[in-house]
Amino acid sequence: MTRLVIIGHCPAAHRLVERLTEQGYPGSVTVLDAAERGPHNPALLPTVLANGLAPELAALPEHPSPVRVHRNTRIASIDRARRRVRTEHGETYGYDALVLATGTRTVVPNLPGVSDNGSPAEGIWPLRHPNECGRMRGQLAADASVTVLGGGLDGVETAHALATAGYEVSLLHRGARLMPRLLDRAAADIVARTLLDNGVTVLSNETATELLPGKLVLSSGAAVSTDALVLRAGTLPDTALAGDTGLRLSRGVAVDGELRSSDPRIHALGGCAAPPRGFDDSLSDSWEQAETLAATLLSGSSGTSGRPRESGGVVRARGAGLELASIGPPEVLTGKSHEVEHVTFNDPKRRRYARLALREDRLVAAMLLGLPEAIATLSQLHDTGMPVPSDRLATLLDLPTGFGTAGGVPADPVLCHCNNVSRSTLTAAYHDGARDVAALAAATRATTGCGSCIGAVRELCGSLVASTTERVPSGIDSPEQEGAA
Repeated sequence: MTRLVIIGHCPAAHRLVERLTEQGYPGSVTVLDAAERGPHNPALLPTVLANGLAPELAALPEHPSPVRVHRNTRIASIDRARRRVRTEHGETYGYDALVLATGTRTVVPNLPGVSDNGSPAEGIWPLRHPNECGRMRGQLAADASVTVLGGGLDGVETAHALATAGYEVSLLHRGARLMPRLLDRAAADIVARTLLDNGVTVLSNETATELLPGKLVLSSGAAVSTDALVLRAGTLPDTALAGDTGLRLSRGVAVDGELRSSDPRIHALGGCAAPPRGFDDSLSDSWEQAETLAATLLSGSSGTSGRPRESGGVVRARGAGLELASIGPPEVLTGKSHEVEHVTFNDPKRRRYARLALREDRLVAAMLLGLPEAIATLSQLHDTGMPVPSDRLATLLDLPTGFGTAGGVPADPVLCHCNNVSRSTLTAAYHDGARDVAALAAATRATTGCGSCIGAVRELCGSLVASTTERVPSGIDSPEQEGAA
């Protein structure tokens, strides 16, 4: 029997185990995780911060038997010759295939008051886990001032969520524009205005020099009132164990297209891996890695089990009022090619923006802000490879285009694109007894991917509750009483 050992339990590793279990992996699966708690869906962290979701509801489901998961288990060494893993307490686990899923570690700026020998000082919050979000909220006053360090996607999401929760929020970014890897200047300006609308003070072209009690000192000499500092300045692959083992490293663990390291029996995936095409640190990329590695482990082959694609999947921002999506490789949007059609729509007053790159009417890349219906439609067209309707503006503004049905919308729209869950599937699950968002997630996996569909699923659930209530005759408290009558 093939023995598979997985070190670490990041979201990509969790998805890998799910796929192996569903498809009948012919061997044992053992997960050795240093963390005390199981993995969570990181896409739901902004919802937890905004006080819209209890921390425990962001947890990913437990794996069924016979998968064995050992928590609080740190690895001391890997013996590649004997194919054996030893823990710091002396237990050993033999393997035929080994997967490294050790994830990433937070970048802690080396600043007075912020760094304590490379670790976050007291009162500094990396916010990597929902429970940590809950602890910070429990320690802060309702009107506390919070500074978020870093203006990338994570920083923007975090600042928006904290402002939604009622805190006085400042977002400190060393660059000229927010999210420079994903957005052009026009789009970044709209995001900055959206944050301002929500009460976030955006401080661009600024860096911190020192954290003092109650304030963060900036390089310009100004100071920002700060009761808590949240680190969103980036992460680095956790490759300490891989390096000690002698595996070849790049930015992370160097792997091929099948996520195989320099040792053919050892794979790596998620934030600790460095595949040939790069890793965009999005959940969609993690999911794709898990699918690729599951196919490789199930086939046992060294052939191509995964379909290579260009770097850049679908990246979405999470948070009510922050409808933002990047589809495909962003560099295509700014490149010049006679084979690519470029479409731009800019409505800054209403906080709407779109930039599309199409090749032979197929969507290659897109940048979308404030257009939730277009995000859903274009994500579906990108996933399926279907052509974009010739009336580009109608597609962006959700006007009738002939796409899907005569009414211009898909006959059965997909609400959760990560798991391909349609409105009809969710409706059927509701009538089968899944009467809230958590139950619908358990029944259909909707909201368990990138998390951007949680608002749409909650809205559908509310409408179904309302329609069900309206059908109960007056004077009857429940359907059970109706039957009894």
